[in-house]
Amino acid sequence: MVNAHIVEDSLGLDAPPEQKIADLEEKIALQANKFSDISTIGTVIATIMDLDRILPLVIESTLSIVSAEVGHMVIYDDNGGTVSSISWGISKEITDSIRNNDGVAISDYIYESKEMIEIDNLVADLHWSMDSESAHITSLIALPLSAQNLVLGAIFVANKIGKPSFDEDDLFSLQMIARFAAVAIENSNLHARAVAQQKIEAELEMAKQTQKALMPDNYIEFDQLRIRAYNIMAMQVGGDFYDVVRISDDKFLLVVADVSSKGFPASLLMSSARSLIRAYAMKTDSPAEVMANVNEQLCNDSGGLKGMFVTLIMVYFDFKKGILKAVNAGHPPGWIGMPDGTIQELKQGGPFIGQFDDLKYTEQTLPVSPNSKIFLYTDGAFECVDKNGKMLGLDGLRKFYKNNHHLPGETFINKMTEMLSKYSVDPDWIDDTTYLLAEIKHA
Repeated sequence: MVNAHIVEDSLGLDAPPEQKIADLEEKIALQANKFSDISTIGTVIATIMDLDRILPLVIESTLSIVSAEVGHMVIYDDNGGTVSSISWGISKEITDSIRNNDGVAISDYIYESKEMIEIDNLVADLHWSMDSESAHITSLIALPLSAQNLVLGAIFVANKIGKPSFDEDDLFSLQMIARFAAVAIENSNLHARAVAQQKIEAELEMAKQTQKALMPDNYIEFDQLRIRAYNIMAMQVGGDFYDVVRISDDKFLLVVADVSSKGFPASLLMSSARSLIRAYAMKTDSPAEVMANVNEQLCNDSGGLKGMFVTLIMVYFDFKKGILKAVNAGHPPGWIGMPDGTIQELKQGGPFIGQFDDLKYTEQTLPVSPNSKIFLYTDGAFECVDKNGKMLGLDGLRKFYKNNHHLPGETFINKMTEMLSKYSVDPDWIDDTTYLLAEIKHA
């Protein structure tokens, strides 16, 4: 598009027709070359994803096309602050010193108003002035870089070379460059977010695999015990965990725990609690003492926990003595299903761990009964709803256990999983879910 007003002004009215035609053809050729250059520049910057490469190319090309002496370019954050900038003969401090009569810096004004500012003579302008004396600014154009009604940045060009001010042709060229630059910046931001998201997903996947590696297989068999477990996380990493610790040939410790959060922080706390439990379990045959020691250590290290805590249940077996000991720290009760159909609850212990130091815990001591089954679980196993919005609830889970604990372990776990699939239809009610069934083969 050729600006007719500019063309007419550039031609002498008294020039002969041949000269007018020649001058017009030259003007059109110059504008065509300029628009071709702008199009080429726009194509190039649109393919660059690195913001640090985009800014120098845009400002250098802009100054060349509009024949400006100096320039400056800024990128805004979501609040109008500067996250990146590049200067070509005029610094951010200089542009910040250009203010309107209300004292608003020109950069802030552009971000808020989304308007272009054109100043033919800064010294004589009635609305804008410059506080700084370290730079000589005469003419100035400042325009926003906008995309989808958002101001991503701004370009400032100053001091038209060879002329007292910029003309409409310069303004049109700047607007074209600004559109290309805005698209390039938006593409760069999208690319950066995509790369960051990929990095997060890769780290989460690594954490997920690490977390899985910390938990035992879902089927473990010893001479005295047969253990089956199920674990699934609501997020890529979570706070539920179970553990099976073989202390000696005759001593074992089962643990099922739930951190009061999800995601990466819960995973870190889970890993710490697991390591502490394993360490202290090798030093004492009292799960109550293990629980107290782990709680004390977590409280000492809990500066970054920010309210997170752990509920868990431990069951310690001593087959040489023919006893088991259980301690519950604020966790849903465990159950022991006896061969005669009766159920013993495991709920004695104390509060959850990780928040209050110097706690003492009590433990239940029971005889080891052959063919009995110990069932441990987290709240995700019962705080779930079916398609009608009905929650399974602790009573529902207890009823299921009472009716099915006589089944072989594998059959029980499969039936349990099938039942819970009916209570996992609402994603808002899906939590980390863990349950473990330990069958005592013989005393």
